Amino acid sequence: MTNNDFNVNRSFLAEKAKRKRVINPDECKFDLGDDIYKLFKGFKEALPLYQKELGMTAPEDRVRTQAAVILQSKVMQCWRKQFGESVKRGKYARLLLYIKGYVVLFKKLDRNGMPMNIKTVNATSIENQYQGNLFGPDEDGNSPILVFGYTTNDFGVIVHPRIIYIDEGKVKWTIDEEGIKDNTIPELDFVPTQPTGGVSVKKGVKPLVKKAE
Repeated sequence: MTNNDFNVNRSFLAEKAKRKRVINPDECKFDLGDDIYKLFKGFKEALPLYQKELGMTAPEDRVRTQAAVILQSKVMQCWRKQFGESVKRGKYARLLLYIKGYVVLFKKLDRNGMPMNIKTVNATSIENQYQGNLFGPDEDGNSPILVFGYTTNDFGVIVHPRIIYIDEGKVKWTIDEEGIKDNTIPELDFVPTQPTGGVSVKKGVKPLVKKAE
């Protein structure tokens, strides 16, 4: 075996090495402590900001990804209020959050609960928790990756905010607001402010906001 072959094999093995494994949601909740509440709180605070900014553009004039981009920006804006400089801008201008040894991404989820990503080498690495500098040169390549995601229902409204942990290309476990209602984290109310455009919010229905594509 030549030195070049050895270097290639060593590089391949390093790329396939795994990040720190998080076996179950309880381990994550223990690590994050009250910060897990702040993640959901920031999402809640972002919803009326998203509604207001999206409402400035008529539906027929919106580009395909406009709603999703605005929602992500508003969530990061509210997370910055909670976590300060822990909100970072990484590769490809991606906004992400570093908290207590975790990397947190924000994504819309598909009907299978997986992030709606274009299939790339980077996306595959994220879905398999591969080590490496996926987000920036200063990143700890061993930090586990979490996704704070949401889905839209058949009426196009945002529902079911949750934290997911993906490995081996599939969701291993989930934490939603029901999973953080305990003796140390306050109960959350996710019903947002009244939307514009004459759409009402029914009591007890979780976030009713316009679709983020």
